Amino acid sequence: MSSELLSIVLVAFVALLGSFATFFSGFGLGTILLPVFALFFPLDIAILSTAIVHFFNNIFKFGLVYNHLDWRLILRFGIPSGIGAWLGSSVLAEIGQADLFFSYTLFDKLIEVNWTHFIIGILMIFFALMDLLPFLENMTFGKKVMVIGGLISGFFGGLSGHQGALRSAFLSKAELSKHVFVSTGIAISFIVDLTRMGNYLKGGIEWSDLPKNSMLIGVLSAFLGAYFGKKLFDKKEKLNIRIIVAIFLLAMGVLTLIGLV
Repeated sequence: MSSELLSIVLVAFVALLGSFATFFSGFGLGTILLPVFALFFPLDIAILSTAIVHFFNNIFKFGLVYNHLDWRLILRFGIPSGIGAWLGSSVLAEIGQADLFFSYTLFDKLIEVNWTHFIIGILMIFFALMDLLPFLENMTFGKKVMVIGGLISGFFGGLSGHQGALRSAFLSKAELSKHVFVSTGIAISFIVDLTRMGNYLKGGIEWSDLPKNSMLIGVLSAFLGAYFGKKLFDKKEKLNIRIIVAIFLLAMGVLTLIGLV
């Protein structure tokens, strides 16, 4: 199998799975799709390619869930997220990825973890434990913390593309219904995508440099995953969003911390 065909197959599978998972965890597509693109393409192209797939999938998902939006939360969390995304993507454009924090060898392959991914991993694990540990599970965030949370999640979304996990960690504490949680998260994610892509496109990447076939298949697969994810999501009458988010968050936090995503 050629490298191009392999990239298309893997992107299709991961985009389908990641988009499906967003309806049950609030994140997934960008977090797991970026490492796949990065296997085959330079990091700057991988980040932009992931952002484009993510952007179009958010438009599609928004059409599925727009009638459950919490506009006050979008203003309180989404606007700061957009500001944070602009700051994070601006930093990325200036300095690139953060310096290497540590590295190790796994199955004869060198794994490198930079400061950005290390910090994101720690934050995801911390928020996951807040829902999984009994003495922290009843903690909720007030309005002021939501503004700060928007800035933090937006900043890391712009810097490395890891926006969904941190956003979901904050929103899961806002005592939202499952439909409001997902639809509002999608709207906020769209704001972040729209903001960060403007700075990414200033980086000098040409359209001819992008893996257009992989991106197209990724978008279509993500649409399919979103469609079936929404169908199953609506059938679930009772769904403990916070616990599901926490489990996904803990797993992705550990994998991010050790450099596997």
